[in-house]
Amino acid sequence: MAAGKGLLNRDITMTIGGQTLVGVVTKDFSLANAPIDVTDDQSSGFRELLAKGGLKSLDLSVSGPVKDYALLDTLFESTQMVNCVVDLGDDGGTTESNLTFDALISELTFGGDANERTEFSATLLSSGAITYTAGT
Repeated sequence: MAAGKGLLNRDITMTIGGQTLVGVVTKDFSLANAPIDVTDDQSSGFRELLAKGGLKSLDLSVSGPVKDYALLDTLFESTQMVNCVVDLGDDGGTTESNLTFDALISELTFGGDANERTEFSATLLSSGAITYTAGT
């Protein structure tokens, strides 16, 4: 019996500032819903969390070989929020699931050995609402 389709990282595509990332080898994103600790003396030594979470955020990190200078221009020149779309690939439906959000590019690095390819990495931090659209 098959275990299910699953999700391959190579099927995840990301669009930043209207340009699809190319040459990406690593794509990581983390969603957070920071808890609010309301533990006090009456908690009998047990942690208590507010039923409703606090700060919600999405952090996105990408890295890979430099292949597209237009995208790097967008990453390098942007000092304002950029729109990001993370398409999560085909999960068996007719449309893909995706995450849409605005983000600030908080870090961009380049590096590599003299006779090797130049690599880049970028970190983006969400600002405002994060929209998840389930595939159908």
